[in-house]
Formats: sequence, structure tokens, C-alpha cells
Amino acid sequence: MSNDVDYIDTSMLDNLSQFLNAEKLQSLLERFIEDSRQILDQLDGSLANGNAEESRRYVHSLKSTSANIGANPLSKIAAELEEFARLEQLDEVKERQDELKQSFEATSAAIRLLEIMKSSKTG
Repeated sequence: MSNDVDYIDTSMLDNLSQFLNAEKLQSLLERFIEDSRQILDQLDGSLANGNAEESRRYVHSLKSTSANIGANPLSKIAAELEEFARLEQLDEVKERQDELKQSFEATSAAIRLLEIMKSSKTG
């Protein structure tokens, strides 16, 4: 099995492909990467400011969008950090921030290796 299975549940993408054509699925995955990178940057800011509620919202968003595309390991870490933020335990979130970012980078790399991402783009 390929490494992308470790980070992406491809059966979830298969389900999405029943509703989205290849171009739209590819666009969705590209948007996920862009938006997640922005969320991680925003999380950095909210943690630096000690804002637990903002931090919780950012990791909640990352948890949900990751789950929607089958990025289960990333979603799981985000869920754990969401709970820490909800409890205002921002030191715990900060401690695992690198783990979250590494999981995101591995997930992004796995997405880019998917066959759907290798198909030619239009426009």
C-alpha cells in the first residue's frame, strides 16, 4: 500500500467523487491545502495572543475539513487540540503545534501524490 493511505482515507475521496467530477475534486483538495495553511497561520497568531476561543475555532475548523476529505490522522490531532483549547490549556496546544503542522505537511504531500492531483488542469 502507498503511504498516502496513512494520511488520507481514499474511500472518502471515492465517495466524494460520486458527487464531484475530477476537476471539482481536485479543486476541493487544492482549496483544502490552501485554507488549512491559512488556518495554521491564524492559529499561530491566536496562540501568541493567548486567545483560547479563537484557537479552539481554528483547530475545530481544521478538524472538520480534514474529516470531510478523509484526512483522519490530521483530524484526530486537531480534535485533541480543540479539546485542550476548549479547556483553555493553550500550553498543551502549543506543545503539540509542531505535531499538527507535521501531520498537515504529510497530509498535503499525500494529497499531491494522489492520481486525481496528477490529472491535467484546465484554466
